[in-house]
Amino acid sequence: MDSQMEHQIKQQVDIRVLPMGSDLVFLITGGAAHIGASATAYWTAWGAHLAAPKCETITLPGHREGELAAELAMLAASTLGVTATVVVGIHLEQPTRSEITNIVNRTREGMKQKIALLR
Repeated sequence: MDSQMEHQIKQQVDIRVLPMGSDLVFLITGGAAHIGASATAYWTAWGAHLAAPKCETITLPGHREGELAAELAMLAASTLGVTATVVVGIHLEQPTRSEITNIVNRTREGMKQKIALLR
């Protein structure tokens, strides 16, 4: 396998959606799958109205997926009006800044596509 093909395989992102009642869990992996961070965005009630969703994030030591997990959980919750948990584990060996930007952008786009299918 040539290095360009290997590089493309490493940058693939897989997004799976699991319904849990009316809530949703998104599992996002890329490269060597693992759990790097999780974020849950949820709605709080103010009287008869729902306020903007809030988000709680856990990032495992040595991982950098926390901000992305929170961003995507908030996107899913605010777009779909549900409680959404996003678990992210994306691992690339010694990625360049460009590769990181590329994988993050692919992940954002993939999440937008999944959310659009769920509307």
